[in-house]
Amino acid sequence: MSYKSKIIKEIIDEIDQRKIYLPALQRKFVWGKQQIEQLFDSLMRNYPFGTFLFWRLHRKKAESYVFYEFLAEYDERSPYNRRKTGAFSHPEIIGVLDGQQRLSSIYIGLMGTHTEKAPYKRSSNPNAYEKMCLFLNLLSLPYNIDAENRIVLREDRNFEFCFLTQDGAVTNVARRVTREDGTEGRDEAMYWMKVGQVLSWEEDPEFDKIIEGFMEDCPTAIQKEAFARQKRLIKKGLQTLYNRIHIDRLVNYFEVAKDDLEDILKIFVRVNSGGTVLSKTDLLFSTIVATWDDGREQIENLLKTINQKGDGFSFGNEYLMRCCLVLSDGPVVYKVNSFRYENVQKIRDEWPKIAEAITKTADMLVEFGFSNSTLTSQNATIVIAYYLYKGGNQSKESKEAIRKYLIHALLNGIYGSAQDQLISVLRNAFRQEIKLEAREKEYRGRYDGFSFEDVLKIELPQQKTLAVTESDLERFLQNKKGPTSFFLLSLLYPHLRFNEVAFHQDHIHPAAGFNEKNFQEMRIPDNQWNDWYERRDCVPNLQLLEGRQNERKKAIPLKMWVDQMSESKRISSARENYFPDNVDLEFKNFMDFFKKRKEVLRKELKQILAMTKDQPSGELAEWERGDDEVEAEESVVISPRVTQ
Repeated sequence: MSYKSKIIKEIIDEIDQRKIYLPALQRKFVWGKQQIEQLFDSLMRNYPFGTFLFWRLHRKKAESYVFYEFLAEYDERSPYNRRKTGAFSHPEIIGVLDGQQRLSSIYIGLMGTHTEKAPYKRSSNPNAYEKMCLFLNLLSLPYNIDAENRIVLREDRNFEFCFLTQDGAVTNVARRVTREDGTEGRDEAMYWMKVGQVLSWEEDPEFDKIIEGFMEDCPTAIQKEAFARQKRLIKKGLQTLYNRIHIDRLVNYFEVAKDDLEDILKIFVRVNSGGTVLSKTDLLFSTIVATWDDGREQIENLLKTINQKGDGFSFGNEYLMRCCLVLSDGPVVYKVNSFRYENVQKIRDEWPKIAEAITKTADMLVEFGFSNSTLTSQNATIVIAYYLYKGGNQSKESKEAIRKYLIHALLNGIYGSAQDQLISVLRNAFRQEIKLEAREKEYRGRYDGFSFEDVLKIELPQQKTLAVTESDLERFLQNKKGPTSFFLLSLLYPHLRFNEVAFHQDHIHPAAGFNEKNFQEMRIPDNQWNDWYERRDCVPNLQLLEGRQNERKKAIPLKMWVDQMSESKRISSARENYFPDNVDLEFKNFMDFFKKRKEVLRKELKQILAMTKDQPSGELAEWERGDDEVEAEESVVISPRVTQ
């Protein structure tokens, strides 16, 4: 490798002339506006901003790989580079192996636009996304004139680079200055120059004329006065910007010239292990898409598809890459040798089948009522995708068994540690090895249908288990509204059509009723208020209710809500929602209702969940005991925490 340097203007020109590209193994552009603004501040201060690594190769060889063009107009709703198609127009091209984020930022700052959602605005708001260019405030440059009449750079202030809309740059002409004592001072003028203008300045530009042109554009007298006062500082700033882009050789880079992708991948991994660590997931992604014609688009489209299902998920590359390894019967553990050529080739060849299994898994999650907020372990779904990938059916019985597996796995948190080992054990249980000729082998699915009972028999690593103990169940019932309460309620309401109707976790006795005024009116001793607050959000006071019904119910007291129903509806509602018999539904009887419904739920869940005996572990903590045990000690405190 040889060490070289270039001027930023040369790099920009070569990108425009389609000489420099991004290899497919690069990740997508992720820098935000503030990072780009800070990068340009560093450029103006002549701070070093890292070396780059370029890959030079002949166009004939380049056509064997996948390259992408630089982003000119970044939009976070679709932050994807356009793939290079057709023949290369130059004998040699350059691929950026290290420095993509920095070069892309410079290119966007000088040549393009940046669009991301404005803070505090909804995505559905048409004004939430605004296309912005990079500007520099010429009337707030961080310079001072010292005692010897020299211009000196201040370290306590930045060059004020800012992404603005064109209208914003024109209309933001002044701002009110706040003094050190916090009081408001005079108005300070602003003038926003589009930074990309520097590219059009010819050699040895006449800065006095340029400044005069800016002054003529000023719509206010306060701006023109500021230009007149600060002309020397502005000229210094413009000269510095010009030098950084047109004169100084700031892009320092190493250049490699290798045709073998394997050699390039080794270099790519090595250089990316320094700054932002290249994860094994990134490595697998890079290896797969480097020679896969539309690999990145296929993977990104699948992510979009599954993340938009139901109420939304947040699956990412890490999940998909792990699925690729597991489903293609590759190594589960993320090691460099997990990404051998034959493994990558199989993933590419099997991609349609892999994508179909993952999509079916996401559809099943929606059918079970899961979304990003309740799917507490994405890896728990990989064995489901593997079962489907190997031809497992989706009968009613299989789906019910899959749902039981998933809920038990999430309840017990079995994916909290040793995930690779756990996934490997489960995968082995769902496949059988078939010997082929010449010492080759393949794996086929072991089961046509999914059996929860068979999964329970699998010996999991680190003494993990899917089964639930009595103390586990007690702890689950004490859980506040959240993922765990949803797991239990979804088992108790198996008939609900989650993929057709939105259901909410609803407070049976409305949360709004738990307040000091009501407690005083009901003459509840103040030393018991904490217990009411604690039980308010726990499972025995929660039910699954159709979203529209929940909107209508809102803060209506339970007794009033039930009295509005017909007699037959009251009976069916009480049965479907596990209301205890012979309990007054008035709010003043909440504690009695809570205790008895908790026992009803406990009895029902013991019939649904896979139960096992508790291991002797000494005395239970107070919050782990049942209500009867706590009350027997003349104490009603469940937890010292008050939720209001």
